[in-house]
Amino acid sequence: METPRLARRVMVAGLALIAMIILAEGHGAWLDRRETLADNEHAQKALVRLLEEQAARMIQETDVVLSDYGQWVASAEGRQATPEQLRERLQTDVMRLPFVASASLAGVNGRVFATTRNADPGSEVVEIPATALTNTLYIGAPFVGPLDGKKTFAVSRRIVAPNGGFTCVVAAHVAFDYLTTFYSNVDLSPDTSIRLLRDDGVELTSYMGDDATQPDKSTATRVVVPPLEQGEKLTYRVSGGHEEVAAIHRVEGYPLVVEVTRPLNSVLREWTDDQAGVAIRMFVLVALAAALAWALRTALIRQARQEQEHRRLERDLEIAHRMDALGFLAASVAHDFNNVLSAIVGYAELARQSVSAESSGLASMDRLLAATERARELIRRVLTFDPKRSIEYAPLALKPILEEVAQQIEATLPPTMTLRTTGLELPAFVCGDSTEIHQVVMNLCTNAVHAMPTGGRLEIELSRAEFTEVRTVTVGRVMPGSWCCVTIADSGVGLTSEQIGSIFEPFYSIRGSEQGTGIGLTVVSNIMTRMRGALDVQSSVGKGTRICVYWPSASADTATAEMPIVAGTSGHGETVMVVDDEPELVSLTEEVLASLGYEPVGFTGSRAALRAFRAQPQRFDALVTDQRMQELDGCALAKRIHKIDARLPIIMVTGYRDVDTMQRARDAGIVEILDKPLNTQTLAAALSRQLSASSRPARAVK
Repeated sequence: METPRLARRVMVAGLALIAMIILAEGHGAWLDRRETLADNEHAQKALVRLLEEQAARMIQETDVVLSDYGQWVASAEGRQATPEQLRERLQTDVMRLPFVASASLAGVNGRVFATTRNADPGSEVVEIPATALTNTLYIGAPFVGPLDGKKTFAVSRRIVAPNGGFTCVVAAHVAFDYLTTFYSNVDLSPDTSIRLLRDDGVELTSYMGDDATQPDKSTATRVVVPPLEQGEKLTYRVSGGHEEVAAIHRVEGYPLVVEVTRPLNSVLREWTDDQAGVAIRMFVLVALAAALAWALRTALIRQARQEQEHRRLERDLEIAHRMDALGFLAASVAHDFNNVLSAIVGYAELARQSVSAESSGLASMDRLLAATERARELIRRVLTFDPKRSIEYAPLALKPILEEVAQQIEATLPPTMTLRTTGLELPAFVCGDSTEIHQVVMNLCTNAVHAMPTGGRLEIELSRAEFTEVRTVTVGRVMPGSWCCVTIADSGVGLTSEQIGSIFEPFYSIRGSEQGTGIGLTVVSNIMTRMRGALDVQSSVGKGTRICVYWPSASADTATAEMPIVAGTSGHGETVMVVDDEPELVSLTEEVLASLGYEPVGFTGSRAALRAFRAQPQRFDALVTDQRMQELDGCALAKRIHKIDARLPIIMVTGYRDVDTMQRARDAGIVEILDKPLNTQTLAAALSRQLSASSRPARAVK
């Protein structure tokens, strides 16, 4: 009974809230509309005042010039002037105004007897207005010039003789182009139009905005000018079926009116666009009110799901922090441990060379080197925890890797367990790293063996699959396309659904701390995520576990083998610069290079090496440098060396690769990157490849 009552109260409260919001939004919209119209009114009035002042100055300047010219014509000098002198005086007095296109002097009969146009003065006849009989400025209707075809209107004033008699009329023709250009330079909105009118409604000129063209009219257009006492007036009117806002201002002292017009829908366009957003908000609110009843019923379920999601996010964040800490620790340990291991490998190889084939110590040296190789693989396994490390993938076949894993697993199985492999003959190729793929399959098989403490059956199956749609699995997603699938199945104790969701977390183990570290499946998950693969875990308690490992298929034609060792890897006295901030590694590398037939020159400081190279750049044939050093790291040193000699082959040795370092190495022109610990054969092959491919001129070896 309590739940329905609460639902009704929530619905009433929601509807009341919606009504209040609608009223508030409506009132706000009304206020915004008033403010928009007020802002536009202020802007249009300011603009029309500016244009009125410009028009007043233009007519006033014209009036002054025409009056001065009329006084000269009425003087004794003007009465004796020839038509050519009258025209020249028109040119100098009237045409100096930038907005005057031409000027004319006409007699009482209307015939022009002096003009600035390129025409015979006697060929033009103008109409003498009635106002010519009074001493007032006259502004004529617009017309198209008979010679140049340009629109203009005349501003004229009569000239009287000393006895007061009417003798002639001087007229200045104002250019439409000047006014149109002036109006276009005013900061207008594209839909603003400007008109200059006589007070009797005759349109002198107009500008319809950037998006419109000036109307081509040779006859005067007459419009209704509302009565104006003084100043400007703002009016809302309907023109051409559309409502518009017009600001009108009378030009003080002259029979002219300036009008600035904007369509009302353009003025309110921004406000209208905002109201569309308001309408959407209103619709959303109504939809929310309709969904209140359903939301109330599902509130508890949603809250439970949110709490579950919150716990999952906290767990994911904790896992991410663990992985970051593991990655940082892995990178630091790998760098330091690789330096130590490099010394062990190097001196072990040198010691092996000094032991005769019949010596019993040779086998011990081989076992020592084999142990260092296992240590190298252990470091690579530790580095799997670092998401920033860089590794280059290449197409390769799965069959050899699976066969090797099967042989290693089978050799360690107790008599109570059997191993079965199927499908290994399939031509399956993926893009990856053979060591990482070996590590994935080996870890999964090892876990499967541990899941069968009393014995059972282990199966390794290779197959191919085609997917037409996205499939979400335990780790990652399988996208549409062709995939290679390796399935590891056991008949062991199985897993619960909670265990399936946790087995890939760091340090999680179902076998207890005495039997496992809990990092094996985390390594598998990291590798598969980096290779854009996926893992699908299916298990039942007491019935065993089946894990499908998916890799995107690669073409067999693109599968490449490892870089071959170049034949004849001994040196011929070439000088090789060796740079490392570990003195022991510098000494070791010098001994190794000397045993290979090179002349090594070692430096324990990168700046000292740079100074030596600057002093004698032709002395050195190659550079072998460490990456992590105190002064200049390997990439920075290589970049500076190549500024001196861009053709010097540079080989970088590092105990830890990340994406940034690989990119910097490529930018610095480093031709090859070798991983620590570095054995003699790998270093010899790299030097042989790069020295044989170098474009530097051969240096005579003493």
